[in-house]
Amino acid sequence: MALARRVLILDGHSNQALACVRSLGRGGYEVLVASHRRWPLGAWSRYCVGQYRVKAQTVAAFAELREWARQQRVDVVVPLLEGGALLLNRERTEWEKIGVTLACGSEEMLQRAFDKAETLRFAEQSDVRIPPTWFPRSLEEARAAAMQLGFPCVVKPRESDIWDGDKVVHAKGIGLVNDLASLDEIVLSRRRADEWPLIQGFVPGHTAGAFALCDRGRVVAWFAHESLRDVRPLASPSCLRRSIQLTPRLREPAERLLRAMEWHGPAMVEFRDDGVNEPCLMEVNGRFWHSLQLAVAAGADFPLWWIRLLQGLPLESGTEYREGIAVRWLWGDVKRCIYTFKGPPRGYPASRLTLWRGMRELLGPQPPNTRLEMWQRNDPLPAIGEWVEGIRGVVSNSLAR
Repeated sequence: MALARRVLILDGHSNQALACVRSLGRGGYEVLVASHRRWPLGAWSRYCVGQYRVKAQTVAAFAELREWARQQRVDVVVPLLEGGALLLNRERTEWEKIGVTLACGSEEMLQRAFDKAETLRFAEQSDVRIPPTWFPRSLEEARAAAMQLGFPCVVKPRESDIWDGDKVVHAKGIGLVNDLASLDEIVLSRRRADEWPLIQGFVPGHTAGAFALCDRGRVVAWFAHESLRDVRPLASPSCLRRSIQLTPRLREPAERLLRAMEWHGPAMVEFRDDGVNEPCLMEVNGRFWHSLQLAVAAGADFPLWWIRLLQGLPLESGTEYREGIAVRWLWGDVKRCIYTFKGPPRGYPASRLTLWRGMRELLGPQPPNTRLEMWQRNDPLPAIGEWVEGIRGVVSNSLAR
């Protein structure tokens, strides 16, 4: 492709969108943002030169987005969530006809990560440890799986975003089941037509991730961080995380898996690690991750490297990053403190959340070298915009209830 000048970031309300806007803006690109929200987070940045409000997660709405992108002379479109990538691939040739490069692989490749059953199949072929897993085809089989695995067990939808033939639908997240009485409701709420959720045994340990940028199955850049605090105890983004060395313990199984999947682009390979047994695969996020800003702050500039890779440009000689850099998502820390009022999920075995601890973590001292995710001296407005939109969301949800 010709050298890109204008890049459109989809899902502009997400944290990773702001990281992309800032990274590419500093890298000399003109960056535009699209989102279903009126004032998405990425649009508050000084580096955003234009924005578009997406009407719906449908092919027709993305056709209108495509016409706007043509008028704006967009060169590359970067989806940040599964739904956007699925919709772009629905009419991939139409985007390419107007000279736009899609910064995501084909739908066939994406499903290797988006469909968790497919991911587990590739993991088994790559000799990567996975949780005890059942693939039920009925409620009876789901009950039998739970009884066999024991409680607590995890109910996991096969896909986060699903094409229902008309639009993209966001599935419910992971559910923790503590007894047979609560199983049916959790399983049925995550069923889609003939597609039943997975039932997995609960794996102890801490969450650990290997972050990568791949060139057709070959990893060209790595990153790793440890989560110091999560917004919620189960399946949520972190609100405080720190860059760490990527050990062979995580890198080797992640590399085997990504190579087998022939992955092209960014990916996060998430494990549970108890430090004794082999790390256990949780999932592969085949896209930029929520905590992307930490990688950029530590020197692993994945958004800029991904665009350069798409253009056939060599990456800078060094793709190393700095260890010991901590980034705090302050609004996420506030939400974490609020959730302590409700308490942890019933039966969650590893939780020690208390209101006192939540307040101490929110207001007390932070680890050395901690910086705020949203606040940057030369780009301050996103830090304000997040609180404006966050408070608006809290008020709207309260009024709706």
